[in-house]
Amino acid sequence: MTTPSEPDATNADPVVLDLRASVADMRSTARWIVGAAAAAGSLLLAGGPLTVVGKLHHVGDAVVAAAGLLMALLGVAWAIHRTSQVLTPRVATFDDLGRPALRGLRELIDRSPGDFYGPFSPDPVALQEERTLRTAVCTRLTAALVHEDDATRRRTLEHALAVARGNASLAERTQRRLLTWIHAWQVREALRTARRDTFVASLAVVLGAALFFTAPGTTSKAPAPVRICISTASPPPPPLLGDPCAR
Repeated sequence: MTTPSEPDATNADPVVLDLRASVADMRSTARWIVGAAAAAGSLLLAGGPLTVVGKLHHVGDAVVAAAGLLMALLGVAWAIHRTSQVLTPRVATFDDLGRPALRGLRELIDRSPGDFYGPFSPDPVALQEERTLRTAVCTRLTAALVHEDDATRRRTLEHALAVARGNASLAERTQRRLLTWIHAWQVREALRTARRDTFVASLAVVLGAALFFTAPGTTSKAPAPVRICISTASPPPPPLLGDPCAR
């Protein structure tokens, strides 16, 4: 399955390194979204009340302003909460591969199982068993080599041990790569969900801010009465007290 000279490149696997870099980029995007949402909330709390509160002269206006501010702040809090899920540390396991959120990854593996499992059976349990078997072979060969005195048999055991170690390393590297794929896909799906929820929350923030800043004057005032004074040729009756047509 491999050659004795193949190096153990588990920690330098380019696929693993690229996936880890992708996870770092996705979390940087999440930090930017959280920062933008926090800035929007700070702007509402810092400048909004000072601008609007002094213009509220009716209870109805105050209720509309309070409802708008509450809606906007809840939208900000929801966006921060959902996006912060991307930054939460995650532990990837093979059981996670069966979750609905990783359906896309399963479909990708099914299209090309050899790219993910290499020469091993395309099954996480079988891969774990293969790694355990290869490790056990290495242990037995190492123990046999310690008690072997014949030079020819020692060379044979040394060669077999080198091959077994390479196979065990390949199984471990394949397992590590698959777990990294699962972890990266989890973060990807969390970011997609956060973006969707942030969009909905931004609509709530815009609507709430619009209600808040347009609250002054929302309550309709009673229109001022319009009085029409008509003069006649006949002498008018004595004016009443408070009559606007009295001269």
